[in-house]
Amino acid sequence: MTGPREWIRYLGLGGLVLICLGLSGLAAWQLVQLERQMRIDATENMIWVFGQTQIEALNLALALSDEAAPQQVQTRFDVLLSRLTLLEGGPQRRFLEDAGISETLAGWRSGLLALDPAQGADPVALRAYVTALVAALRGKASLVMSHEWQIQAARLDRLGHLHRLALASILGAAVAGMGLATILIDRERRLMKGRLDRLRAEKLAGDLERERETSENHRRFADLIAHQLRTPLAVIDSAMHRLTRRGTDPVPPELISEKAAVSREAVARLVKLTDTALMMSRLERDAVLPHLSAHDLRDLVTSVIDDLVVTAQDRDPSRIRQQAQAAPMVALCDPALTGEILSNLLCNALLYSPPDSRVDVGVSQTRTHIVCRVKDRGRGMSPEEIARAFDRFRRGSGHETLPGSGLGLTLARHLARMQGGEVSLTPRAGGGLTAALYLPREASA
Repeated sequence: MTGPREWIRYLGLGGLVLICLGLSGLAAWQLVQLERQMRIDATENMIWVFGQTQIEALNLALALSDEAAPQQVQTRFDVLLSRLTLLEGGPQRRFLEDAGISETLAGWRSGLLALDPAQGADPVALRAYVTALVAALRGKASLVMSHEWQIQAARLDRLGHLHRLALASILGAAVAGMGLATILIDRERRLMKGRLDRLRAEKLAGDLERERETSENHRRFADLIAHQLRTPLAVIDSAMHRLTRRGTDPVPPELISEKAAVSREAVARLVKLTDTALMMSRLERDAVLPHLSAHDLRDLVTSVIDDLVVTAQDRDPSRIRQQAQAAPMVALCDPALTGEILSNLLCNALLYSPPDSRVDVGVSQTRTHIVCRVKDRGRGMSPEEIARAFDRFRRGSGHETLPGSGLGLTLARHLARMQGGEVSLTPRAGGGLTAALYLPREASA
């Protein structure tokens, strides 16, 4: 919400903008007026016009005195008549009126026209008339010169005044512009400082959120470790207690084998949990670097299944049905990291599906990827559960009592993406879940 101080600031900026625009407009108008004043008006240079009239009168008088040819006299007569016509008409007449000599020169043109040589006028009378005209023009020449100088002086004064006004307007606009620029620079500096403060606040908030998330992950991991370690350790302790219980009867070999198998399974679970935690820690420290090479994904699947036969005695690996394929399915991957992904997906399928149900594994290919799909027949997941299944420590609803760290899918997706692949979950037709591992195909495959 805009406060009073902001409104005052906005009004100040608006006022400065208006001042700049007003002064700039005033300067432009003054410059236009200055340009107009500098134009050559029709009334200007009257000294030249008046002087030319005198010269033509003298030329005609000289031609008459020398008894020049009639054609030359007529030419001089016509030129002088045109000069008088110019003086008695238009702007020149107004100039002479302002100078106070228009009445003195009035009638000279009509008198001269009455003595036109072409009409057979007396040359003596014409010479006397022209001589009188020369005397009249000579007597008024100084007045014409003085009046024009006065006009030029007044005009120069106006030009100087307009020049000063234009200069003052430009300087005022420049000062207002500098003030506006200073305010804008200050506002930009404040804005940048505000942006930096906001970025710092966002970074601090992000760091705090990550710190909280890390702290929460550590707490949940500690709770998970405490819970997941307790059960295998209790199983091992119970087995050892049973085997070392005092009694007179020797311990049957069958019982020893049974308790040893239980203990090995518990130890394997502890090792798996420890390996998963160590792998997640290495991923967070960017300490895991994939070494990609071409491998047949079918062979990797077979190897992982064989390992499960040895270690996962509480989940019967014979339930896994691997699809038989003749064509090689060569992917560009790291065999160790890919084995970790496949182990997590297969263990989840065995763990979260009924003990007597089958788990199907098949390897296929697309134009760009080799795909391994693991299909179980468990209870499956809702779309909301699938959307959050890859979150750290996320366990499916109803599976909290089952062994597991809640890190398997998170780890699998991280390792797949490090190799340019992906892991996805989709509902299986007929019930259950399909986990798919996508790995890029070898370039020559």
